[in-house]
Amino acid sequence: MANKKDFILDTAQKLFMEQGFDQTSISQILEATQIARGTLYYYFSSKEEIMDAIIERTIEQAFTASQALADNRELTVLERLIGSMAALNLNHQEGEGVLLHLNQPQNALLHEKTNQILLERAPQILLPIIQDGITAGDMRTDYPYESLEMILTYSLQAFGSSFQALPPEKQQKKLQAFLYLLETLFHSRQGYFNPFLSLIQTQSS
Repeated sequence: MANKKDFILDTAQKLFMEQGFDQTSISQILEATQIARGTLYYYFSSKEEIMDAIIERTIEQAFTASQALADNRELTVLERLIGSMAALNLNHQEGEGVLLHLNQPQNALLHEKTNQILLERAPQILLPIIQDGITAGDMRTDYPYESLEMILTYSLQAFGSSFQALPPEKQQKKLQAFLYLLETLFHSRQGYFNPFLSLIQTQSS
């Protein structure tokens, strides 16, 4: 049963990415999956419900990947932090269609819900990394969890879909402000968080 449900999601996600969500019909999903209409409606009541399930699955996959990098002690603290945050980004090949859908004006509430899930769960994954950074002497803060919440909130706002539309000088200013925020919150040496620049520029390109 689960395999059939995943097959529907895989097929629908491929169609959504190729054609766009609005341009894809239930009939096209049925044709591509070659399953009976009743079988599809057993799992999903609408195309919107299929997309909701795709979003939920994509987010779960991102959290799983992020946790794996956070737990990898063969990496440095900074590598674990950057890798874990990069894994939470949906602006990649598999998550691109999801992100485009979330950025549609009519999906503002769903986008807000997705961001809320991220803000609730991501700090729990990243907190042990920050604590290791504090133990190593690279960071210092009495508010590690709250600092992570601030960083994630700023990242979602500053480096969202509108970031690419900014002139290069404004992009650079936001990047420098982000580094300043990191260094200030975690009392780290100047330049310690500079590797984040390439991460943000890659994710936003």
